[in-house]
Amino acid sequence: MNLRTAAAVGAAIGVFGVGSAFATFARVESMGKNTTYIMDDVSIFDNPANANLYSNYLIGGFGAYTDNNLQAGGNYDPQHPTFGGIFSLSLGDENNPDPKFTIGGLFGRIDEDLSMYLPSRVQTGTGRYAKVPETVTNFDGFLGWTLSSGDAMGLHIYIAHQDGGDLDESGSYQPDEDAHASIVKADGGLNIQTSSGTSYEASFGIARIQYGPGHYDFFENGDFTFLAKARAFFTLEAIDGELVPAASMKLATAPGIDDKNAQAGLGINVAMNRGFFWMGLDFVWRQLKAHDYVYDSNVAGGSWIYDARDEDGDHNWDKRSDIGGKISFGIERNIWWDWFVIRVGGQKSITYTECSKNEKNIYNNERYGICKDDGTFFTTNPLADGSNKDHVGFGFGINIEEKLKIDVTVAEDVLFRNPFQGEGRLFSRLDATYSF
Repeated sequence: MNLRTAAAVGAAIGVFGVGSAFATFARVESMGKNTTYIMDDVSIFDNPANANLYSNYLIGGFGAYTDNNLQAGGNYDPQHPTFGGIFSLSLGDENNPDPKFTIGGLFGRIDEDLSMYLPSRVQTGTGRYAKVPETVTNFDGFLGWTLSSGDAMGLHIYIAHQDGGDLDESGSYQPDEDAHASIVKADGGLNIQTSSGTSYEASFGIARIQYGPGHYDFFENGDFTFLAKARAFFTLEAIDGELVPAASMKLATAPGIDDKNAQAGLGINVAMNRGFFWMGLDFVWRQLKAHDYVYDSNVAGGSWIYDARDEDGDHNWDKRSDIGGKISFGIERNIWWDWFVIRVGGQKSITYTECSKNEKNIYNNERYGICKDDGTFFTTNPLADGSNKDHVGFGFGINIEEKLKIDVTVAEDVLFRNPFQGEGRLFSRLDATYSF
């Protein structure tokens, strides 16, 4: 099955089965928390070649609504809304649209794999802290093309930047020469289709993470992050689904941080009557090292801080190692009407963690690094904090004539709140797509 056939199948199945053509972040959060073992448009951020599969559509969302400090009758806006689209120009004919040229963009997305390394503040002197501002450009750009065979290639750039300004208490931007944060990422990918129904994907990327108050050229200091991902979809006619092996690696370097991650796993996805199911099992390994990177409970109510006062000196590295596994699943099914689908999913990770604190680092209960002390213990993902990394998710989707699709993640505590007191929220994310 070549790329154009896969796209046609995905569009025909829609929200009802394997290869949903126009998924959203809300769908992913509702049914399993990750896209490793399914093919949907959110995977374009892992492999830009997949942008060729999801051409000519618009996407947008209100952002995450996960504030856990809501008061009775309180009301807050969701954070980090997004909007964008992908458009294609076919160079073929009605029977064979390939080769094809694709261009797209998205505003507002936060790349959590990279933004996690930005601290809240940078310490520049005794009692002096520069705030690390929130990035404002937050743009994903895509460029893709397919060959006449249907094989696809794609390029992607992500730019999240703020330099010289920050929000003040009134909510307006004001000059601040120490306010600097920048994430730049460039990656490329391939999607190779075979006549047997098997597809192979691979992508590689490089990123640069910087934050103030220092300003550096792109190639200065050598703090680069390298990312690689690969997976394959093998058709299994016996179960009307696919077997999906996958692997990924991230070697991240940022001021004060050296983070190595590896993951490998195997999953399946299966089309069912009026529904879809997937499941995956992963081996995960991580080694995080940090120096002068501390949490201080006395600064701004508690902040992660990078101490930049001795950037060129000898560094005392703390080290934290994690090894373990993760199981995740997702299921969706149409109920009552063909245009209405419900979803549920979850993930559970268990890792064995070893902490090693550098003997020269002096910590206390108020100021400490990634490891307070030497020791070993077990860790798991958040149990129930409303984020897209906690244990369970639930949601629903609405499909109007295979054109407009609305996906909603239901707040996990919705059934445990008192509706007569105006408590909390009903939904934690709402996204929509429109294809044309």
